[in-house]
Amino acid sequence: MLDLVKQFLRIDEQYNYEDELLNHLILTAKDYIKNATGKEFEKESNIHKQIVILLVTNWYENRNIAITQDLDRTLTSMLLQAGIGDADS
Repeated sequence: MLDLVKQFLRIDEQYNYEDELLNHLILTAKDYIKNATGKEFEKESNIHKQIVILLVTNWYENRNIAITQDLDRTLTSMLLQAGIGDADS
């Protein structure tokens, strides 16, 4: 999955400086799928792979954005799924 994500992000496969971060984002995206749908990530499902790629891409490309009171909908949803935070905050 890492190679596919790197290819989508146009990161040279030899560049491994951020592999730990990318692997973390991949695992988090798989957890997100399970929390959001109740279904495990299916490694043979192209839709599941694409969801992971899109989530990782969004998080990777927007990691320097300061978080304000208006949290990103995905982050808000993740916090609620994890039992952290209040939807009215």
